[in-house]
Amino acid sequence: MTYPLSKKNANGVTESNQVDKQGTRVSSVDPIGPDVGKSELPENFGEVVKGIYRSSFPQPWNLPPLESLGLKTIITLVEEPYTQSHMTFLKENAVTHHRIAFIANKDAAVRTPESVLHRIIEIILDKANHPILIHCNKGKHRTGCVTGCFRKLQGWNMQDIINEYVHYSFPKQRPLDEAFIEAFDPSKLSHLAQLSGAKLWLPTGAYPSTRQEKEQESSRRLVQLTCNGIRVS
Repeated sequence: MTYPLSKKNANGVTESNQVDKQGTRVSSVDPIGPDVGKSELPENFGEVVKGIYRSSFPQPWNLPPLESLGLKTIITLVEEPYTQSHMTFLKENAVTHHRIAFIANKDAAVRTPESVLHRIIEIILDKANHPILIHCNKGKHRTGCVTGCFRKLQGWNMQDIINEYVHYSFPKQRPLDEAFIEAFDPSKLSHLAQLSGAKLWLPTGAYPSTRQEKEQESSRRLVQLTCNGIRVS
């Protein structure tokens, strides 16, 4: 059962949202923008390990290529509602959707409770949920924190974890994100990681992030210009 919610946008057009019995908000209006008509994976898309993917918020035009991944599960870390296109995608592909709000690390006094983080990682560690996509808005900070904590369970050293975080969050890193990852205690979920064999999970390398490659190239050019004595404002 759904309950319609109506509002008017800035152009005076009435839009409607729906809330299902689980409390998920659904927008009846698909976004229209310059990317409509394209069929590509979401911004900041990447493969964490085989069967675990990360990205920004998928737009309706990202759904056809996502379908090819055979997703079983999606974890959304933000409150932004899905459109009718998203809901159709979930239904037609039998995808289980978890919306678990993760607090952005912008204030040291406000952070995501440990129990919420554990719930997210427990879903990720269960191979029955794979293939799985984890996303927030930009695919940078919230998703970066979850991925970083997962890497600690895999036994990665902290510098490699931060390097990966910076890779996806470039050029806007948050020191509080790094502090959040560093403060995470993996011992409380180590038994689940051991049972799942998560330490042995590796990426296939089949899904490089085109956007990240471009950003890295931009960074390399900036470094080269600096080394050549050219000031870039």
